[in-house]
Amino acid sequence: MPRRLVVGLIALAALPAGCGEEEQRRADRVPGTPDPAHAKAVDRDPYAVTCGDLARQPEHMESQKLVIRAEFALAREPVLRKRVRAMTENRVGRSVYWAMTDLCKGQEASFTPGEQAVEAVRQGKYLVQPRPEAWNHP
Repeated sequence: MPRRLVVGLIALAALPAGCGEEEQRRADRVPGTPDPAHAKAVDRDPYAVTCGDLARQPEHMESQKLVIRAEFALAREPVLRKRVRAMTENRVGRSVYWAMTDLCKGQEASFTPGEQAVEAVRQGKYLVQPRPEAWNHP
């Protein structure tokens, strides 16, 4: 093997291992799943959920779980405690989700609707109503 080729291969092998890692991670990720770093950020701060996250839900169960965790974390925000006492956490979470989906209409995928959704639910907009009593009897 010519000396130049050997030196070239050694130099190539010495490149930092991180070179191209991000691209490889994206290529290895299952289509429709959230970026792991973004998912961790949303788990730490549910206000980081984006309209793109909501739009990606039908593509993979992990995208659905990301949004569900965020909507219920937002429902547990202190400003919504009164609402939760009046409606249940489940209904408040669903209300937050309804608000976020409506607020995302016409927005960029990077738009974060959490703050506006929480405020709208606090103000009494987008409230999921209990099902009618008639639904309890088949």
